[in-house]
Amino acid sequence: MKMIIAVTFLGILAHAFAEECELMPGAEEFDSDKYFNISVAYVTHSRSGNREDVCRKYQTTNNGNGTSVTVVSADYKNGDGNAQTEVKCINKPKNGNNGQFIVECEVPLGTGSTQTVQMETSVIATDNQNYALLQRCTKTASGIEDDILVLQTNSSSVDPGVTNVFKTINWQIDTWTSRNSVGC
Repeated sequence: MKMIIAVTFLGILAHAFAEECELMPGAEEFDSDKYFNISVAYVTHSRSGNREDVCRKYQTTNNGNGTSVTVVSADYKNGDGNAQTEVKCINKPKNGNNGQFIVECEVPLGTGSTQTVQMETSVIATDNQNYALLQRCTKTASGIEDDILVLQTNSSSVDPGVTNVFKTINWQIDTWTSRNSVGC
């Protein structure tokens, strides 16, 4: 009986660890003072995302206390004249992990209330001025949602630094969802 309980416990424990976010290491060149001075960045590509992921604009303000606030807004024309949804997120550094953050976002529900969503992020590559590759990992009721976003200050072209990162990692940017392919 003890053996069955132990095996069951190990199975539950293994399942719990399998459902955790596995962040890639933060970029060695990540500099929070410079990075959080990038006032506006556009999501230009998403590894596994949809139109809503790549048609976004990130505006970040450094709070000066180790945290920052990012306002994420839709960056596409919905044609109905309604205001686009804005999501406000607070980024808190993960202890001992440069370039990695615990992020808490307030998502409007349309009923006047909001829902808090927590995720983990890692800035896996950046020049701290023009681009960043941001891994985003969210735990949901249905499992783990993991994606990598390319954020750039120029929404209409690919920064040479991004091209170099993709070449080094052996990724193909043309296989990712892009702003141009979804009509932002």
